[in-house]
Amino acid sequence: MTLDQLNSRWVQYKRIYELDSPVLIEEVRYDAPRGVEASFDVTEMFSEQYILHLSKRIHLYRSEYIDMLLCHEFTHLADYLMHPYSYNVIGRLYHYMNTWSEYHASRRCLGMIMSRAFAGQVDPDKAVIPQAFRDISLRRLINDTLSQAGAALDEYRRTGHSSAYHIYFRLLMYLMGYISHFANASDILAYCLDYLKVDQDSHGALYQALLKGEARDIIPFFDKLMEELK
Repeated sequence: MTLDQLNSRWVQYKRIYELDSPVLIEEVRYDAPRGVEASFDVTEMFSEQYILHLSKRIHLYRSEYIDMLLCHEFTHLADYLMHPYSYNVIGRLYHYMNTWSEYHASRRCLGMIMSRAFAGQVDPDKAVIPQAFRDISLRRLINDTLSQAGAALDEYRRTGHSSAYHIYFRLLMYLMGYISHFANASDILAYCLDYLKVDQDSHGALYQALLKGEARDIIPFFDKLMEELK
């Protein structure tokens, strides 16, 4: 994928979501670390370097999955460009990108797929979600994300390592972004929180704050839950 091709998709994204910004992606590097498919580096964005880091394997992936990855990362870039934390201290920006923006990117990414493929009521067993080499059901996507979040949370509870908590929180944001599309989201959320064995009230309050979309109300949950889950 050339830089021109990437920016053509980015310009289309800005048009669809009515993002008024002249910023273009200035470089694409195939150097994403193992286990990461695509990412913008927060420190680079803070220095006004808009570099998309991609997996070396991305050229092997199905086009539908690449679209999904790009929508997710473009949403991160859009959130950065439109939020005042982008002109504030780096610590607050990290919190913003790891809370609201992860939820927003996952919600918008799944919404893009659903708008292409589904009409009317969504059946999570029949809804097809593209992955790198095959499709999976929407139920499988949610259950896999939940399982990974549970494993990261178990590690955090066992070791107290902040890196494990960061992984758990990011996966929690993915999960909440996905289920926010469902009419019975509160039931799915209750099931997920019961599986994770976490406090329903505090996590439920986080989900309600995410639905309202006020980033400053969401960011404090990052540290609050970190203390609760020890």
